[in-house]
Amino acid sequence: MSKSLIDEQLPFFRQVSLFKDLNEKQIKKILNIMTVSEVKKGEMITREGDSGNSMFVLLQGEVEISKSLFLSPLASEESLQEKALITLSEKQHAFFGEMALFLENPERSASIRALRSCKLAVLQKDALLTILNNDHTIGSIIYHNIATVLTQRLIKSNKDILKLTTAFSLALEGD
Repeated sequence: MSKSLIDEQLPFFRQVSLFKDLNEKQIKKILNIMTVSEVKKGEMITREGDSGNSMFVLLQGEVEISKSLFLSPLASEESLQEKALITLSEKQHAFFGEMALFLENPERSASIRALRSCKLAVLQKDALLTILNNDHTIGSIIYHNIATVLTQRLIKSNKDILKLTTAFSLALEGD
């Protein structure tokens, strides 16, 4: 990212939970390794099942995160259906794709489509790992922030699974 864009976007990034508890110098260190990508309305940012090595911060626009309703080997290409899980906009100071930072050959766990034209800050795994290995304070804070968000998402998913399982069980009992 260019210096002028970093200075312009710094107030925005301070509100992104990924950067919580980092000072301005530390945030700028990470912003220096990020690139900006523009995605047109309707374009896919990630596809479930594809490999990935980057995460994204949504600077502008709106995205939809969805998952396949079928296990890939059991479904034909024509029968694949997706369920929208959540819609994110820049007002939420959202980041996504972070799971790609933790595995050797990560597989995307969801598909992400641009609902409006988007501007994304892209953080590549290798570049982030270089900073995290050289500055353990930043590394500790970033990993803590990602772990917090992943934990919140897991709790929500567990509640959703419980609701779905309960509804399915009640439907089966009704037959």
